[in-house]
Amino acid sequence: MRRVVVIGAGFFGRVIARRLVDVGIAPVVASRARGELRLDVADARSIIAALLPGDVIVDTAGPFQQRSTALVDAAIELGCDVVDLSDALAYARAVLALHERAVVKGVRIFTSCSAIATVAASAIRMGGHAAPQTCDLFLAPASADTGNPATVRAFLSSVDWSRSREFPADRRRGYRVESAAAALLPRSWPSLRWVDFWVDPNAPFAARSIALASRLGLTSALSAVAPVSARILGRREGSFSVAVSEAGRYSLTRLSAPRGSYLIAAEPAVLAAETLARGGNTPPGVVPADGQVDPEALFARLRGLGVDMRT
Repeated sequence: MRRVVVIGAGFFGRVIARRLVDVGIAPVVASRARGELRLDVADARSIIAALLPGDVIVDTAGPFQQRSTALVDAAIELGCDVVDLSDALAYARAVLALHERAVVKGVRIFTSCSAIATVAASAIRMGGHAAPQTCDLFLAPASADTGNPATVRAFLSSVDWSRSREFPADRRRGYRVESAAAALLPRSWPSLRWVDFWVDPNAPFAARSIALASRLGLTSALSAVAPVSARILGRREGSFSVAVSEAGRYSLTRLSAPRGSYLIAAEPAVLAAETLARGGNTPPGVVPADGQVDPEALFARLRGLGVDMRT
């Protein structure tokens, strides 16, 4: 059993560490201020001092919109595999540029191993799409659980308030958010003409209030206030939907839960880390989104965790 290091002691770091224990893996938690290891993802010396060759790293330290690839660079040199929950387009492109280096060193990088890329890719595979043409992703997060400064900053740095769209299976309207899926899904399916990501903050009056505050230049204040508001006013139910079109055929996969829908985002990383820790033999390099996990195993795991899946 390889050592698994979960970086980040925030909400998703805690969820993933807990889930790894559930599947029989005792992870080491690392962060700048808490956990069993002290590690700063922006400091190469700190990273090299904390990690051991052969570690499996699960990186949850967002917002990735503000991250460099310092951790991945160090992991490649040390010979550590990396699984991250990034949702950032620029970060995904920077990681993709490291593919050849990772191949030479025999390192596996599972970037955006979360809902946005991995669950979406799994839904495309399960839907039997060989050459999908369009893909729209719709997220209504369990904001009462997941609302925190990092997720708020990530959302604010990526949202386009001029574009919105109704959800296909809900009475919701989401705003377009830049995402890693726009770079990662076409890598697996070059036929894709577009991949758009739409997010409803899933709290009463949240979208209009956040949009107004952003236009007034109150982003910094909003990053401090919004997490508190989300915990008070946000909803605990959430959903993630994948809509795909191909040659006149349309399919929709919708995952939802009244509680714990955040597991849709966390479980792909848990499954990938578990596979690596137990000796799974994935080819080295930046692993394509459609090759990170087995779709049937992922969806079976999510159903067992109380997530409803409909197609």
